[in-house]
Amino acid sequence: MDKADFRSRFWGPAAVLAVSVSGFALSTSVALAQAEDAAAANAGAPRTSIETVTTQAQKVETNIQSTPVAVTAISGDTLQRSFAQDLRDLSKNTPNVMLEPVGAFQNASAFFIRGFGSTDIESAGDPGVGIFVDGVYQARSSTGLSDMLDVEAVEVLRGPQGTLFGRNTIVGAVLLNHKKPDVDEFGVSGSVLAGNYGRIDIKGVVNVPIVEGVAAVRLAMKSTNFDGFYTNTVDNKPYGGNERLTFNPSLGVVGENWDLTIRGEFARIRDDSYANVQYSQCPGTNGVPNVGAFQTVPLISVLYKGNAGLDACGIAPSKESFTVSHDNTSGRGSDFDVWGITGELNYNIPDVGTLSYVGNYRNTEEDVYNDFDATDLPVYMTRRQQDHWQTSHELRFASEFSDTVDFVAGLYYFKQRYYMEQDTFGWLFDAGFGNALRNALGVNTGTTTTFDDLNPNAGGFGATTQTNESWAAFLNVNYHITDTITLFGGLRYTEESKDFETCAPSAVNDRINRLCNTTPGLVGSTYYNSLLQLAPGDSNWSNVSPKAGVNWQATDDLFVYGSWTRGFRSGGFNGRCGTPFSCTPFDPEVADSYELGFKWDPMQELRINLTGFWLEYKNQQVPLIRQSPGGSGGGNETVTANAGSARAKGVELEVTAVPTEGLKMWGALGFLDAKRTSFCADVDGVGAFPGAPGSSCNPDDEILLTNPNPIANPNGYGYFPVDASGLPLTRAPKWTLSAGLSYEVPVGDLGFVEFAADWRYQSRSLQAAAGIPPGSTAGIQNYNGVLITPWRDNAHVFNGSVTFNEADDRYRVSFFVKNITNVRYVQSITAVAALFNFMQPNEPRHWGVEISFDL
Repeated sequence: MDKADFRSRFWGPAAVLAVSVSGFALSTSVALAQAEDAAAANAGAPRTSIETVTTQAQKVETNIQSTPVAVTAISGDTLQRSFAQDLRDLSKNTPNVMLEPVGAFQNASAFFIRGFGSTDIESAGDPGVGIFVDGVYQARSSTGLSDMLDVEAVEVLRGPQGTLFGRNTIVGAVLLNHKKPDVDEFGVSGSVLAGNYGRIDIKGVVNVPIVEGVAAVRLAMKSTNFDGFYTNTVDNKPYGGNERLTFNPSLGVVGENWDLTIRGEFARIRDDSYANVQYSQCPGTNGVPNVGAFQTVPLISVLYKGNAGLDACGIAPSKESFTVSHDNTSGRGSDFDVWGITGELNYNIPDVGTLSYVGNYRNTEEDVYNDFDATDLPVYMTRRQQDHWQTSHELRFASEFSDTVDFVAGLYYFKQRYYMEQDTFGWLFDAGFGNALRNALGVNTGTTTTFDDLNPNAGGFGATTQTNESWAAFLNVNYHITDTITLFGGLRYTEESKDFETCAPSAVNDRINRLCNTTPGLVGSTYYNSLLQLAPGDSNWSNVSPKAGVNWQATDDLFVYGSWTRGFRSGGFNGRCGTPFSCTPFDPEVADSYELGFKWDPMQELRINLTGFWLEYKNQQVPLIRQSPGGSGGGNETVTANAGSARAKGVELEVTAVPTEGLKMWGALGFLDAKRTSFCADVDGVGAFPGAPGSSCNPDDEILLTNPNPIANPNGYGYFPVDASGLPLTRAPKWTLSAGLSYEVPVGDLGFVEFAADWRYQSRSLQAAAGIPPGSTAGIQNYNGVLITPWRDNAHVFNGSVTFNEADDRYRVSFFVKNITNVRYVQSITAVAALFNFMQPNEPRHWGVEISFDL
């Protein structure tokens, strides 16, 4: 059968497959999600085939279609043409991936791949999904959603990548690479984007060869200004906006057998605090609230304001309103100052291999206010001031050692340190709060204290510091048995240590002079809380992470592979612990991933990639927000516990196609079956001990506290773990589907108009940022009929755009709309024990016009 006959017979069912995955799908990603921009290769001409895509998944550049890793690569041009603001915009291109904000902090990332990730913003912990910028591991999630600027490509690698990437890539990695200086040609590009909600983005890039063919400088700048999607009902002003300035200078030098790139990073971020929205539980029937069953914050609101205070109860996401009630309307914000420098040197030894060095230093200073009670009353607020720095050094050697063996070997060193001061303040922290609450409830206390008598600035001061040091040696080898069959394997040895000291926010600390209580008597501690006796911690861990597999280039167009990889994330300390029991270290977690996939290009116009996986998680680190006795944060603490094990299995399908000239289509389907196989932890904090022996799932971890009422509670009270294995995993939807298309229509000799749109569907998923008590997943029916649950409902999101491209692709004018149908859903939820819940909805419908040039 000749190729023309093959196309005619194959294209019919192939088109049905592509369209079924794409559906009626629409795509702002304008170009194919896994392809480079066609206009760059052939300016002014519509695409006629799928371009070759390369990846850095193995630390050397390889064709993505012959790389044994589940990876989605997205070019910088594609990101620009899809109007991507930050990494969260990549979720629509990748199956079984959720790149979302944490929720409580403006640009902190909560990245999940195949049902696992991390929602912790503390520098004491390590992200579950590693972010690498120009080859450098980013230790903090709090800047994971910074603005993207002058990006060459972004790659999303699914599954553990420990044999080659960073310290903590237990479930996957996101690689963001910026464009390098061009030593041959002068260039200038830029854009202006204006949209609703006061959005104005200005970008500019200048590339100047200093010595043609030898050295060049590149300067990239972006200004972001945005009022925010919310309106604050307290002062009727916009809320949740951005004010950012990003500047990335770089220098490139090219020699006969070497090249050097030095990059700078500067960012000034003056955002609003995150716009937390009330999602509290206010039970009742027939429209009558049961005030006695309210959580504490909405109870205060109702007692203080009467029926008008019911606005502190949970609300349903609404297309008509996007409002918050925050009392901290002035002097509050989310301020970051980031600067860093990265150097990359590559030296090619002819006929031997390439020696590479990547070194980095990065400093982040932050000052963040949050009104967590999300009401117009001064009930519960925090301020976090933090200084964080990190440095890393990686020396790597890549060699095609022989006709049958090639390898990458290296050494890696990493160190970070942070110091954070936290103020927690509001009515809840005033010594008279209990009397004021009882008086408001009509309980005789013998005092006349009211809420108005409370000090809104009452609170406690705390401080935490940690130094983290890690080094590793790694090796990844390919052994080519034949021209088509290759065995591959890898090994990584890691050692890591953490020195941790803390004093929990408390009134016994010196808030004015920013000092922890130094009452004598506790030996060997620098920072501690004299009431809780919190001592510093020092611990270290080591690990060997292997990888093994085989791949087969069955034909020129078909690549098949299978692999087993072990991922590792080190142990650590709880950066927000509030009791002696929770300030102890938690242990490392380990994941074994089994993967089988094929990558197939049956013709130039069609690409089909399919991956199946099985993931076994052991000693899983799970975040919990629970009640604590005398702890920080109004009697609550946030901790990480090794809660048990979990497993995930699933399938990922990616299809790209160019069925006819100028028409581009892509689709992605992810199926995920993820669940806990065991989960034994104290998920609800201090409580009465069960009466029957053995009712705890791990009696060895029970902690009995002082019994305040031996008659009413003869078994005492304290911490005791329960079997919570029935709780679903966070951010692990069963289905993720996305698809898109774009179509280029010539406009005489002027250029062409490109119509594009995309669609993403995500099924129901648990969105709570931390562990929740058993039984609460069903939700609570509020008095007003709103069901308060920790679930995000399934949703379809559509985006669309139209762009005019000048014939030589020098000028471009675009109009885009995101979330066309204005669908609303709960994006993130935080349940703070018995105090309150707050949440953040997704972004509503918004639009923009962009004018750009590239000369």
